[in-house]
Amino acid sequence: MEKFTNLHLDEIEKQINKIERDEKNEITKSTRILKFLESKLGELKKFIVKYDFKSEEEEIQFFKEIKPKIVSKLIYYMSVYKIEMNRPKGSCSTIETYLLTELDLLKHFFDCNIEMYHYFRMGGTHFDKIYFLRNRDTDIPMNIACFYFECDVRFSTVYDYKIAKIMANDLLELYIKSQLVKLKENTETEQEVHPVHKTCETWTASKTDLAELIYALDTAKCINHGNINLKALTTYLENIFNVSIGDIYRIYLEIRDRKGSRTQFLDRLKDKLTERMNKADTDTDN
Repeated sequence: MEKFTNLHLDEIEKQINKIERDEKNEITKSTRILKFLESKLGELKKFIVKYDFKSEEEEIQFFKEIKPKIVSKLIYYMSVYKIEMNRPKGSCSTIETYLLTELDLLKHFFDCNIEMYHYFRMGGTHFDKIYFLRNRDTDIPMNIACFYFECDVRFSTVYDYKIAKIMANDLLELYIKSQLVKLKENTETEQEVHPVHKTCETWTASKTDLAELIYALDTAKCINHGNINLKALTTYLENIFNVSIGDIYRIYLEIRDRKGSRTQFLDRLKDKLTERMNKADTDTDN
């Protein structure tokens, strides 16, 4: 199972990242990703329905960790799609009220499921056999079954959807807050202005690498002693390097979710500089 699911997750991450890079419109982007995810989730369901788990622990791992990673993305992009489709026309105040209402809905879900949030975030395991083992004699409540995948007891437990929903809501909270930040910046009458002219120099590493560098510079207060907000710093470097990063807040979340080193670009810079100095030392000795 592990080999199949790992390859499945890798393929999903790569395709989502590609669509994120290719599409600027949130509705079009979400539509493409949702279609892709539904297909991949269907493939995963076919595999699991026929698969015999080697142990209860393996089954728990799948329904507690692996499946929610995919379903959470489905929930997230479905939510983004609905938010953008229903975003009202009108004043910035009207749009702000709409976005804040969406945040309140996340808070309501949190309040209604606070024990599950605590269980998930504290890494609880004492109810795993109840929450994440399939019971073919138990019907999945229709108010939980948001997608048809969740109605099939061969591919669902009562609580794997809620874990996915919690994970999706964490992403959605970040998305809504980033939209509120953009809205605020667009309505400010006095903004920091950086008279930067486009140059011939272009950033040729990945956008994720630049986002990692920006967050490092911002965290270390390297620019103006830290007296510059993240958005202004991002815009400044985008202008310098002739690149558009896109939603840097979402990229940052992906960086935080990395396995192994979360500072891959900074690590690479350190290694390259050290290699250069070592080579210079060797050339000097010769």
